[in-house]
Amino acid sequence: MATIEILATGMGLSIQDQGRSGWRRYGVPPGGAMDRYAAQTANRLLGNSKDAPVLEILMQGAQLRVLNDTWVALTGADLGSSIRPWTACRVQAGTTLTFPVNRSGLWAYLAVLGGIESEHWFGSASVDTRNGLGRRLECGDYLSAVASGTEIPYSGIGRRVLRSDLQPEMANANEFELLPGPQFEQFTEAARAELVGSEWTVAAQSDRTGYRLSGPVLEVPNSILSEPVLPGSLQIPGNGQPIVTMIDGPTVGGYAKIAILQEADLDHMAQCRPGTELKFRWKI
Repeated sequence: MATIEILATGMGLSIQDQGRSGWRRYGVPPGGAMDRYAAQTANRLLGNSKDAPVLEILMQGAQLRVLNDTWVALTGADLGSSIRPWTACRVQAGTTLTFPVNRSGLWAYLAVLGGIESEHWFGSASVDTRNGLGRRLECGDYLSAVASGTEIPYSGIGRRVLRSDLQPEMANANEFELLPGPQFEQFTEAARAELVGSEWTVAAQSDRTGYRLSGPVLEVPNSILSEPVLPGSLQIPGNGQPIVTMIDGPTVGGYAKIAILQEADLDHMAQCRPGTELKFRWKI
C-alpha cells in the first residue's frame, strides 16, 4: 500500500540511505545522504534502522500527500514545513506536506516507518542519476513504507523531538578545520596562507558532486597524474577557485588537492547553501 504521493519535486527530491561502500576502486562514488547525521536521526526518531531509505529534500518547493495514517520524522534543513525539524509525529491520511521556503540549511530528510521501499544498486537504495544509479522521482509517483500500521515502538507518545543540544546549528557563516592535502607541499606558502586567511562563498554552481567556492584566485601548481579523490578534498582547478568534492563526486581526478576536510565535517559542509560565507584554518 502506497504511503506517500509526490505532488511536486521542488528543487530536488530523491531516495537516499547511507550510501554504498567498497565500490570506489571501480569508479562508483559512495553516494548516499548529503547529511548522513540528519538522515540517520530521522530514522532513529522512528525506531528504524539507521540505514533505512529516506526522502532527501533540496531547498524548497516539494509537496507530498500522505495517503494513510502513519508516523513520519523530519530532520535537517528548515524548509518551512508544518512539521518542526528534528521531530517525529503522527500524520493523518490526506495531509499535504509542503516545503515552501528555505529558512536554513539546504537538505531535509523525511523518514517513514521501516524506511521507504526501494530497489537497491550495489547494495544501496541511494539514487545517483548523474552516474546512472536509480530513477529520478517525478510528480505522480507513489512511495510505500516498509512497515505498515500507525504505531512506532514507543507507546503513549504523541511526538518525539531530538534534544536541542543534538540539533546542529545551520548558520550563514561557518569555519572549518583543514588537514593538509596530498599536494599540500606543491602549493606556495602564499597560496596556503591565502586559503585560510580569506573569506570564501559557496557558489550557486554547487551540487551533490562538488561545492564550488568563490574568493581570491589561488596560485595553481603544475598538473598531476590522475589519482584517487576522497569526499571532502579541496581541489584547485586552473581558475584557482577551490572545489570541495562531495559524495557523488568523481573517485579519481587530476586537480591538485591542497587540503581535505575532516570526515566529521562533511555533513556540516553539505548544509552550507549557496551564498554561505566560509573560513578555514589549518588543524594544529
